Amino acid sequence: MSGLRAASALLAAGVLAALSGGAAAGGTALRPHDVTAATLAPLAGPARAARASAWCGSAQQADVVPNAVAGFPVHWVYALPADGADALATVAATMQGDAEAIDAWWRSQDPTRTLRNDLAPLACGLQLDVTTLRLPQSSAQLALTEGRFAAIANALIAGGFRSPFVKYVVYYDGPVEEDNLCGQGASEGSGFGVAAVYVRSCAGVSTAAVAAHEVLHTLGAVSEGAPNECGEPDDGHTCDDPNDLMYPSIDDSPLAAKALDPGRDDYYGHGGGWPDAQDAPWLVQLDRQAPLALTVSGPGAVRADVPGLSCAQPCTTTWNSGTRLNLLPVAQPGAKLVRWNGACSGAALCALTVSPGASVSALFAPAFFRLTVSIAGRGTVRSSRPGLTCRPRCAATFPSYEPVRLTAAPAKGWAFRRWGGSCRGSRPTCVVPMTAASRAVALFRRR
Repeated sequence: MSGLRAASALLAAGVLAALSGGAAAGGTALRPHDVTAATLAPLAGPARAARASAWCGSAQQADVVPNAVAGFPVHWVYALPADGADALATVAATMQGDAEAIDAWWRSQDPTRTLRNDLAPLACGLQLDVTTLRLPQSSAQLALTEGRFAAIANALIAGGFRSPFVKYVVYYDGPVEEDNLCGQGASEGSGFGVAAVYVRSCAGVSTAAVAAHEVLHTLGAVSEGAPNECGEPDDGHTCDDPNDLMYPSIDDSPLAAKALDPGRDDYYGHGGGWPDAQDAPWLVQLDRQAPLALTVSGPGAVRADVPGLSCAQPCTTTWNSGTRLNLLPVAQPGAKLVRWNGACSGAALCALTVSPGASVSALFAPAFFRLTVSIAGRGTVRSSRPGLTCRPRCAATFPSYEPVRLTAAPAKGWAFRRWGGSCRGSRPTCVVPMTAASRAVALFRRR
């Protein structure tokens, strides 16, 4: 058997503690939990054979957007020291297999939920969107237990992986001083969280089980107030059932042999007043999915603050019902958002809650259109907006989709007859909607 224990090191939340252990002023304490394993009997062959699932991404796979699965994602990262040999091809296969194992295990434990892994359409289909992260420290520096987790978190931040919407699962491929230290996990109040798996440690222990354990830590498990929370020195774990994935010991049995809060009374589906990981937005709520239909017209695109939506043409994305989104208009140069329709209105940021049947449309247009006015006969035409006083021809640009009123005034001895072009009728005033480049003709006749 092997031990799982909570670490006593503190990290700062604003900018996580550096390798030296420094903390950012005013930061919120971030406490990682360690996963440790006792020394196990040597295995025949490799300590941890890659799963059958292949991964077909590139050697330096970048973060592909938009995410294939909309919502708060769990993004997977392959990390190595500055002087480490890149073994992404091997480790990514393990990561892909572990992600599939976690998905199957979670659904078996709770048919209404699964982890929302960040997937991308690769050459062989939808697979993990794995990012390679090379840390600035050497293998020798990172081998020390103290500060390694902070170094990984800081490298994520420096690399732009700092979203409060994302949990990061990091497979660290470097030496670890404690060969029974399997991983660490922690999360900020903002939502930013890191689940680190030390792939060179804990020979024989399932990396899928370690990853799932650490992800649950980033989702708030196991909080104080849970009936069976261990308390120090094993706080953050449960002590009532050795089969519980969050029990403070782990053996070499596969993830499929573990249970997800079997009593449903500590950290998952418990209904109590303390945090419940089942409600975490990083889980796909399989029983509460709702499509959001988006129509985009004109020179622009729409993206959401929550990852998973970035559309320059009509698209439909699927979300947990009740997800709150801010839709941001992204107009092309020289263009603007004219208006939202459907679940949103106006011409600014669109805030909505996804619900069954929700739909939104965004209309973009050039920021300005040209209005040309011609006169037949004798008279003048003036615009309600500054820009036009015509005798006998003039033109000006006006903001698009902001109507312009034209007024025709005949010269002495002449009378207004009618409009032509973009204007119609015999009244001396005409409103041009400016939904496109327009041309109006004013016709006057002698009295």
